[in-house]
Amino acid sequence: MANPPEMRAPRVPQNWDQRFLHMARNTAGFSKDPSTKVGSVAVRDRRVLGLSYNGLPAHVGDDMERLLNRDLRLAMTVHAEANIIAYAARHGVCLNAATIYVWPLMTCSQCAAQLIQAGINRVVVPNFVEPLRWQESFDRARLMFIEAGVAVARIPMDGPVEPALAGYEDELLQPEEDGLP
Repeated sequence: MANPPEMRAPRVPQNWDQRFLHMARNTAGFSKDPSTKVGSVAVRDRRVLGLSYNGLPAHVGDDMERLLNRDLRLAMTVHAEANIIAYAARHGVCLNAATIYVWPLMTCSQCAAQLIQAGINRVVVPNFVEPLRWQESFDRARLMFIEAGVAVARIPMDGPVEPALAGYEDELLQPEEDGLP
């Protein structure tokens, strides 16, 4: 007897970079930031070293009054990339020669500096249009990454999840016949 559609495992991208960007996107959903939810995943040899998202520091109140005050929220928020470095340090996880996947934005210049110091050697972000208000910081981050020898990849996230299955989505979502009358 086949599993009903809601019990089947979701299809995942064939490309590992897309897979880990999807994981970063899911992790971003844990952020309580009402305007920008960012997630990050640190990986080495296709093994997850840590997950993180943007938010206020641990043990600091994150009530709605604080979160809705944009200036206060921006001043107190720890970015997903900085959070993952802190997590790794706290748990004895070495990030040297790791890749970090960040959803949905390019890394800012401050986080780029920290990632370089942590030994990250590759940054992967989705190939989305970048908000102009942060463009200067993103450009500085790219410059620092180039100088430090950190590769940056922008991965397209559109198109079919599994290119080989394009056009078969409806058939794949239909429940299998169980042979019962």
